[in-house]
Amino acid sequence: MHAGTIEGIVLQKTDYSDTGIIVRLLTESEGVKSFIFPGGKSKKKHGNTLIPLSLVCVSYTQKSNHNLASIREIEPLLVLRDIPFNPYKSGILFFMNEVLNNTVKEQEDNEGLYHFVKGAVAILDLSTNTRNFPVLFLIQLTHYLGFYPKINEGGRYFDLREGIFVKHHPSHPAYVSEETSRVIMQLMTCKLDGSDPYQYPLAMRRKALYEMLNYYRMLFDHFKDLESLHVLEATFHD
Repeated sequence: MHAGTIEGIVLQKTDYSDTGIIVRLLTESEGVKSFIFPGGKSKKKHGNTLIPLSLVCVSYTQKSNHNLASIREIEPLLVLRDIPFNPYKSGILFFMNEVLNNTVKEQEDNEGLYHFVKGAVAILDLSTNTRNFPVLFLIQLTHYLGFYPKINEGGRYFDLREGIFVKHHPSHPAYVSEETSRVIMQLMTCKLDGSDPYQYPLAMRRKALYEMLNYYRMLFDHFKDLESLHVLEATFHD
């Protein structure tokens, strides 16, 4: 029997039994790790601690003959002030969560990814201007997934198949228009820090977001349609 504590970000929870759940965490030191949480369906046991992308500290035990550790206690490490009460920010949070569940695999040890997601949630909670946040998140996440787009000299078209901005449009159809490519290149110069220096019309932001999602679909064969996209659509504003 081994006991320990670990800091993590809630990626997913699924039913395990009548009272228990399985919690999937993105951790700093062990990549993605799953736990059994006996009694986890009880709000008395965890309150609202297990909403998507919650930052938590987990105390657990693990038997030598079991693959999954068992959660003894779970505590929040960051209390969100605005996201739970802001429909637009909540939509962005669910969007981020779905993208991560589509792209981050079990047992991938990626400390940089952990700190990026942790910081992104905190920034989203505090930011007053979040118009570009969803597409900025998609762009910056590619750093940590290993396919950040490259820019050739004079690049004008984003070749989704090759992950590079090229001077002339490719011979295949999987590329982004010059106008939307320019928006994505501009956003690549931005940090995900809430400053949001570029102000684009709604239609342009939407195109950039959808083209970045097309890029993800090129790279991940099983990238599912995002339910949260409908929530984002309903709350998009100029």
